[in-house]
Amino acid sequence: MQSDKSVAIKTKPTFHRKKLSFLVIAHIANDSCFGFLSPIIPILKEMLNIPLSLVGFLGPTLAATGALGQPIFGMIADRFQKNWLLALGPVLGGLIAFATTVNSIPMLFLLLFVAGLGSACFHPIASVRAVQFSGKRKGLGVSIYIAGGRMGVSLGAAMATFVVTKFGVEGLPYTCIVVFIIGFLLLFLNLDTGQEIHKKQSEKNPIDLKSLVTVFRSLMGLWFINYFRTVVTMSISFYLSIYLIEKGNSFADGGFSISFFLLAAAIGGICGGYFSDLFGRRSVIILSLLIGTPCLGISLYSNDIFIRLLFLILSGAAFYSQMGVSVTYAQEMIPEHAALASSFMLGVVWFCSSMTMPLIGVIADYFGILIVMPITCIFFGTFGLLLALRLPKLENF
Repeated sequence: MQSDKSVAIKTKPTFHRKKLSFLVIAHIANDSCFGFLSPIIPILKEMLNIPLSLVGFLGPTLAATGALGQPIFGMIADRFQKNWLLALGPVLGGLIAFATTVNSIPMLFLLLFVAGLGSACFHPIASVRAVQFSGKRKGLGVSIYIAGGRMGVSLGAAMATFVVTKFGVEGLPYTCIVVFIIGFLLLFLNLDTGQEIHKKQSEKNPIDLKSLVTVFRSLMGLWFINYFRTVVTMSISFYLSIYLIEKGNSFADGGFSISFFLLAAAIGGICGGYFSDLFGRRSVIILSLLIGTPCLGISLYSNDIFIRLLFLILSGAAFYSQMGVSVTYAQEMIPEHAALASSFMLGVVWFCSSMTMPLIGVIADYFGILIVMPITCIFFGTFGLLLALRLPKLENF
């Protein structure tokens, strides 16, 4: 009888630069769709007479399928590893460009619900492919892939703003043409490493509820570290402008600061991946929180514009340096459920963190944003650091 080992084809891990580039472009296209929503929310509110109580649920509706759906499609991706899962990302996500064409509030929420499925389809398998294409430089490869997503969200928001300003809401649906084309091309591109999965793997590692429990137990510590980090970075995105205005700064100053924070985040993510390949995932995760937390504290409490911006940039680079590293670390901890592990570290973390933002807002309404904002960031950053110190050392590092 043929052994399991003979079924797999052993190949030397190589850095597939071309295929990784295609994957990054696909990630930019996929996540650009989700950048469309924020700029057009005021337009949707006026067009459909949406009450403020419902406006707050537009984002969570998109996240409900886009984030929480990732573990489900992660289990599918672990078994099938098909390109159609990648293609569904931009194709379904691009439907957000048609949000201004719906004529009722229920239809708008249905459209966002379906569009979110695209993210759930795309991210689990794309994260696994990013690791496969990176060879021995997994940290760098995954970080470049994730930086593409951050760039995509920014480009999507800028594109939606430009088109609506220049051509009106009638021009918005045309913005999805390029995204749809990239989605269809993904069906035909050869995004395979040439490595075959063991035929017996699905029998040895059944994809069921037990898999979910196994993955979460193994990743619990890392998951909470990533959750605490994401709460900090989301707090900056959500509340920094309000915080700075309360301190007497201008609206433009708040937007300018957030732009630098996100720019530093993209650069820091790539650098973190590179250094994790040299010094280990665990070391980068610890250092990111050890450097990022005090830098952000100094920035928020400083009244000097230069010092505040400098330490805000440093904190952005530090906090985001571990984003791709955490995904790679999770996949290395549970390689037999790599896609499922990625979905927990990205989608589920993002959804749970976004659900924390309203709570922070309620507390800030009571005690004041000037008190709550720095304390929240320092508390969550410090708690994440304490958990990071307890992370196990993997065999490779």
